[in-house]
Amino acid sequence: MEDIFTLNEVKSLILLKTGIRTITPADCKRISIEISKTLNKNVSETTIKRLFGFAVVKHNFSKFTLTTLAEYVNKEDERNWTPTLSSSTQSQVHTWSDIRSHAKKITNFTLKGIKNRSGIPYEMTISRKFAEHDFEDFMKSDYSYTCFISQPGYGRTILLSHLVENFFQAETAIHLDSTVLFLTASNIFNPDQHHLSFEDRLKIQLGIPHQESLLEHIQKNHIDRGRKFIVVIDGFSEVMVKGDLKKQMFENIISFICSIEHNDAIKLVMSMRTTTWMRFYDCIRHSAFLKSKWFPGNYYNPDEVSNVPPLTGKEIDRIIHMINKSDDHELNTKLKSQLKFPLYIQLYYQLKEEDPYFNYSSSITFHELISRFIQEKIYKSNYYTEKILFLKKVIQLTEYGKKADAVPKDLLIAELSAFKNAYMELVSEGILVEEKSQDDYQPREYVRFIYPHIFEYFLFIELLEKFHLQVNWTFFEFIQRNYENNNVRFHLLQWTVRFIIRIGDFSALTHVFDLDLHHFERNYLILFIAENIQFRARYSPDTHKLLAQHKLHDILIKQLINFDFIDSCYKEAITVLADVADNEEQQVIYQSILAIFDVMSMDQDSIALRLTKIAAMDLTAWSINPYEVCWLIYLKLSNRADLSHPLIQDLEKLRYSFAENRVAIDTKQGISYLMLILLNTFYGTDEGTIKIIQAITKQHPRIFSKRSPFPIFIMNIYGIACSKLNPGKKTDQMERILTEIHRNKSRFKLTEYSECIFMMMQANQLRLRGEFVKAYEYSYETLQVFKRNELNLNCIMIYDIMIAIFQDLNDMVKVNEYKYERLCFMEERKIPHRLLVTVG
Repeated sequence: MEDIFTLNEVKSLILLKTGIRTITPADCKRISIEISKTLNKNVSETTIKRLFGFAVVKHNFSKFTLTTLAEYVNKEDERNWTPTLSSSTQSQVHTWSDIRSHAKKITNFTLKGIKNRSGIPYEMTISRKFAEHDFEDFMKSDYSYTCFISQPGYGRTILLSHLVENFFQAETAIHLDSTVLFLTASNIFNPDQHHLSFEDRLKIQLGIPHQESLLEHIQKNHIDRGRKFIVVIDGFSEVMVKGDLKKQMFENIISFICSIEHNDAIKLVMSMRTTTWMRFYDCIRHSAFLKSKWFPGNYYNPDEVSNVPPLTGKEIDRIIHMINKSDDHELNTKLKSQLKFPLYIQLYYQLKEEDPYFNYSSSITFHELISRFIQEKIYKSNYYTEKILFLKKVIQLTEYGKKADAVPKDLLIAELSAFKNAYMELVSEGILVEEKSQDDYQPREYVRFIYPHIFEYFLFIELLEKFHLQVNWTFFEFIQRNYENNNVRFHLLQWTVRFIIRIGDFSALTHVFDLDLHHFERNYLILFIAENIQFRARYSPDTHKLLAQHKLHDILIKQLINFDFIDSCYKEAITVLADVADNEEQQVIYQSILAIFDVMSMDQDSIALRLTKIAAMDLTAWSINPYEVCWLIYLKLSNRADLSHPLIQDLEKLRYSFAENRVAIDTKQGISYLMLILLNTFYGTDEGTIKIIQAITKQHPRIFSKRSPFPIFIMNIYGIACSKLNPGKKTDQMERILTEIHRNKSRFKLTEYSECIFMMMQANQLRLRGEFVKAYEYSYETLQVFKRNELNLNCIMIYDIMIAIFQDLNDMVKVNEYKYERLCFMEERKIPHRLLVTVG
C-alpha cells in the first residue's frame, strides 16, 4: 500500500490544477485526457478512478503512474513519490520528536493547500475572534471534541487554518509546544481502508508501527511535558463515499472519542456542514456520554444547527479595506449585509479584480454576486440540468412564491427519485435545506431555499418563462398585483430591471414608473437603473446608442420632479445619470438639480465647482437661467452680492417671463421655479416667496388642484412663508388642508423632504398657538434630518424657529444657547454670519 498521505497529496494537487472541487467518475476521463495532452503520456481513465476511489485497487500503483502524475502536477522532487510506507517497509517511529515532525509536515501541507485554494489572497483573510475564544475555552475544558458547524460558505476552512497558525505555529502561540495534526477528511478516510480504526489511520499518517499505541505515546508525552495533541479534521464534504461507508466513517470517529474518554492529552476538532453534522449527530444523539464530551461552542444555534456566526460589521470592514486598498468608498447596507457570508467576499474580490472601480450605491453589486454564485454553484456544476429542473419544481410548488417558501418533501418524491444526485448536491452546497416540522402532531419534512435572494432569483426566472420572456406591462402588473404585500415584489422588480437593461430593451422600463410605488422605491429604482446602465456601458459600446433610441433619459427626467432632497438615492441617481447623459440638454437638467443641492448646503466650494460644469452649456432655452441664479447666490455667500443684476431687479418687481399655461409642469420648469424661490430666499423676503408661488399657481391652476407631489411640495414652502408673515385664519386653513394631504399617504405619494418642510410650518404654527413643547419637538426632529443630509439652509431656518420658541417663553438662557449653537454650526460650515439677517 502506498503512503496514504502521498497519494492524497497527489489527488489534492490534481484537483487544484484541474479546478475540480468535487470529483465524480465522469471527471476521471477528463483528467486522463488532460494528462495525455499535457505530457503526451497515457494514464488510463480506470487508473484515475482507482486513484480517487471509484474503482477497486488490487495492487500498488506503478512507478510510471506515480512519476507521470508527479510530473503533471509539477512536483519538484519526483523521488518523493516512491512508496514509503508499505506494510512491510514502514519506517519505525520511536520518539515523540519523530511523531511531532510527521504531524508538522502534514499540517504544513494542509495549510499550504488551503492557502493555494483560498478564494481571495490568503493574506486578506482574517482570524475570527469568536473562534479563538471558543477554541481557548475548549482547550481548557474537559470536553474531548468540538466541531465548527455551518452551512457552506461561512469560511470554516480559513477559520481552522488561522486557529492552527495562531495557537500552534506563531512565535507567540500559547500552545507552541503542543502538537497539532491538521488533516483533510480525504487524507484519512480512504474507502479501501474501511477495516481500519481511526487510531490506526492516524498511525499510518504519523508513521507509527501498527503494534504501537498512538494514545500511549500521547499520554506519555503529556505526563513528561504536560503538552497536548490536537487532531483537526476539515473537508468532510469532499469525501465521496457511499452512505454505509459514511456511517462507518462516523462510527470510527465515535469509537475514537470513546477511547479518549479519560485522556485529557488529546483533543479532536472537526469542521462540518450542517447537513453532515446532522447525520453525525444522529449517530450520537442517544448517547449521554458522547453528548457530554461535545463542546458545542458559545454561539451554537440549535434552530439553524450552526455555531459559526456570519462575519460582523467590523470583520467585513477589515477584509474589504484590504481588498479595496486605498478606495474608501463606503459599501451600501444591503451589500454589506450580504458580505457577512465569506463565500460572497470571494465573488466580490473577483469583481474588484476585473474592475477596480466596481463600486455602486444601489444593490447592483449584490445582484451581480448572486448571479455569479448561481453560475458557479449550479450552472457550472455537475447535474446542472437536473438541478435547474428540481428548483423549478420547488418554485412551482410554492405557487410562485405566493405561499410559504417551504415545500413538503413528500410532494417532491418523483423528483427526488429522478434527480437524487442533483438534490443531494443542492443540499450539500447550501442551496436547499431540509427541515422537520410538526403538522397536526405528525412530523413532516420540508425543503426550502436557505437564502431568500436565491429563491427570488429562481422565482424571477420561472416568471420569465411563464410569460415567454416577454417583459411588458402585463408582466409588471402581474408582479405588482400578486406580490402586493410581499417583500418579494420589490426584489422581483429589481431582477426585472436588471434583465431589461442586460438585453437592451430600455423602452420597457417605462412600465416600472406606471406602477404604484412609494417615493423611496421610485428613487431607488431610478438609482438602480442608472447604475446598471453605467455598468453596462463599460462592456457594451452600444449602450449610449440604445439610450438615445429608447429615449430613456426623457423617461427618467420626468421622475425627478419630486425633488426629494432627503433621500440619498435621489442625489446619487442624478450624479450617475449625469455621467451617462446623451446630450447637453440632459446634462443641464442633471447639473441644475445638483446645483440646487449645492446651494442648499451653502458650500461655496461646491457651488463654484458646479458653476464650472454649467458655464459652457447652452442655457438660452431656460426662462430662469440656472447658471445666473447659482452665480448670484455664490456672490451672496462670498460677501459680494450683486443687487443691480437684472434677475434681482426683476425679483423685487416680479417681472419674469413665466412659460405660458401648460398641461403639466415638467422637470425643467420645476427646476426654474425652485431656482427662483431659492434666489428670493437669499436676496428677497417671505413676502417675495408668497408672490412667486402665487404667480406660479396662476400659471398652472389645474396642476395645483390635482395635488401631485410637486404642487404639494410648493404648497408646503408657501405654508411656511404664510405662517411667518401672515399667521391667521387663512394660514390655519392651509395647515388643515396640508395636514389632511400628509395624513393620506396612500393616496398622495409625498417625499420625506416635503414632509419635513411641512413639519417646519407646523412647528411655527404650534409656537404661535402656544404649544411650545410640541413645537420644539417638531423643530428638533426636523433639524436632525436636515443635518444628516447637509441641507444647511433648512437647518438655519429651523434654528430661527427654535430661537423664536424660547423668546416667546422668555427663556433667555435657551435663546442664547441656540443662538450660539447656530453660530457654531455656521462657522463649522463656513457660512457667513451676515446671512442671519436675511435667510429665513
